[in-house]
Amino acid sequence: MTMKKRKRLFGILLAVVMTVAMMTGCSAGKGGTSGSGVKVGFLAPTLQTEFMIGIDEKLHEECDNRGWDYVSASFDNDSAAAVSAIENMVTGNCNYIVAMVSDTSCDDALKAAQEKGVKIIECGVETAVHDLVLKTDQYSIGTQIGDMAADWLNSQLGGEGNIVVYTTYQNQDMQDRGQGIQDAIKEKAPNVNILEVVDIGKDVVGSGTTTTETMLQKYSNLNGIVCYGDAAAVESVEAVKAAGKDNENFGVFACDGTNQALKGINDGTCMRGTMYFEPIGSVMAEYIQQMVDGKTVDEAVETPIHAVTKANIADYYKADK
Repeated sequence: MTMKKRKRLFGILLAVVMTVAMMTGCSAGKGGTSGSGVKVGFLAPTLQTEFMIGIDEKLHEECDNRGWDYVSASFDNDSAAAVSAIENMVTGNCNYIVAMVSDTSCDDALKAAQEKGVKIIECGVETAVHDLVLKTDQYSIGTQIGDMAADWLNSQLGGEGNIVVYTTYQNQDMQDRGQGIQDAIKEKAPNVNILEVVDIGKDVVGSGTTTTETMLQKYSNLNGIVCYGDAAAVESVEAVKAAGKDNENFGVFACDGTNQALKGINDGTCMRGTMYFEPIGSVMAEYIQQMVDGKTVDEAVETPIHAVTKANIADYYKADK
């Protein structure tokens, strides 16, 4: 091959390599584009429940639409895994981390990330280390769940009946939510018997099923289950159905506004009420956008939430979902 042909071939190969590099550099996730200089990391306690999966998917979609890079990780309620995930996100050049931490065990890792210029957005549990926190008054959420349950018990069972409460002691916020449930029921339906307050642990798939099977065997006169979250509630509904107790005098109440819970309310099952959060992924993305644009953002903002029952289910659930 002559020198002239070699130079021509080299030029063609160089052009191909540069084209491939440009195409690769412009690809980021589902239809998004990189090059914006923004990379968002989402740290979730679990990515197995509908609620958390929904946040992950919506935040990913919002990031793609803005041309931002995105990565998510679940720490499965293991604080060591959470710290490792945060460190990996920093190493992976995330400049915004949305952290749904369970407690303060990640504060040192989050602080180290801040010191490297990473903006920290917390949601759910608030710790001392954040640039922005989407606040939720967990005790207030608990009282709203309890209010829904009490209203139903008063109207359907004349203010009497027997229920169990499912809570979790994994962190103070969830303890507060569980306490709010109990306090509201005791205040608004004082003649209702809270037979047991059950710590069903963390968001583990299957815990709602096994716990409800046990409760139904233990209490033959049970009229309702009030849960701190939809994951356990949806499983409880199925267990109640299997036991032949899905009737007009049995009610399940919870929080998260997942599609499964909303469908249960819409379809007339014993799922009677849930608390619906405004799409958290979209809310997070909007605040990150404001930070990217250099706008002043309040350090703490409230997450909008609404009680959903049969009376207003049409406003929150569409059958074709």
